[in-house]
Amino acid sequence: MTRPVVHYTRCPSVPTITALAQAQGLLQEEFRDEPDVDFEFTSVGFSPKLKYEAADRLWLRNAGHAPALWKRSLGVACKVVGLAFLEGRYPVLSLHSKGIASPASLKGRRVAVFHNPDSPFDLMVAQQLKIYQTALQSVGLSLDDVERVYLPRFYPGAVKGSFLLSLFHKGLEALESGEVDAVASSIPPDGGFYPQLNVVYDTRLAPDRVSRVHPSVLRGLVVSQPLLEERRDFVVRIVERLIEASERAAQAPLEAIRTLAGDLGQAPEGLAAVYENIPQGVRLELNDDYVASLAAQKEFLLRHRLIEHDFDLESWIDRSILVDATALHRQRQARTVKV
Repeated sequence: MTRPVVHYTRCPSVPTITALAQAQGLLQEEFRDEPDVDFEFTSVGFSPKLKYEAADRLWLRNAGHAPALWKRSLGVACKVVGLAFLEGRYPVLSLHSKGIASPASLKGRRVAVFHNPDSPFDLMVAQQLKIYQTALQSVGLSLDDVERVYLPRFYPGAVKGSFLLSLFHKGLEALESGEVDAVASSIPPDGGFYPQLNVVYDTRLAPDRVSRVHPSVLRGLVVSQPLLEERRDFVVRIVERLIEASERAAQAPLEAIRTLAGDLGQAPEGLAAVYENIPQGVRLELNDDYVASLAAQKEFLLRHRLIEHDFDLESWIDRSILVDATALHRQRQARTVKV
């Protein structure tokens, strides 16, 4: 009889608590001697897969929330068992020569929206539109007050270096060619110094969490319904190990940043320049603010037809896993102290 496989994936381009737990060997240690199941830990990007056969029905994914919302809206049976909110720099940029020094000056201007026409769900579009909306709303404007110019994400053969660097250079090309007046793109640490650029607005300046949220900020741990139904104990044990990894990160934040930077192929100082309070930002929680941010994002994606079907958010969230994992962690800590 074929042993079942639990497929555990994480996003390869952003820091996650799963990456830390794997680097610390916690997940491997937890399931090394599991007698009746195999675990497969992989780092993979967005997959448009909607149908899961018997062999791949047991899965977890630690990544951005937007693709998970898209899959759930199309009927994929899964649950959110934890959310993480990692703040970072997400500015709107323009050239000095355009005279756009503030969000108010964006009115009537052309803003770049890089997109992937071959993807059934375009994560980049979801992110850029939310960044522009936040900037515009800060001065009482909306997306209706700008002209969206949809551009292919990359020209053939143009992808060189890191994803952030490639996207930034693509945005710079669009600005310098005159195709657009503004782009939503960070200047990565390896992007060099560009004194000709204006930072029109940075979403980290938005006063409330719901305004700051977008696909690269809010991440989730999403679990397939079959895994929850057949081996809920595995999910609890995994989340307990993620809690342990979070506590280690809080106790040694510089080491956590070095570990995550190495996982992403970046310099630690570069990673710290993009994201704020990384050890806290990768920690899984299900507090009211995080859930409200997820709800706001669902409504945003629906409004812009990035997802087509609404669903009940609260029934999608399984709060019991984090509760039980926290209890298990306390039990394990108590046993360790006694020893």
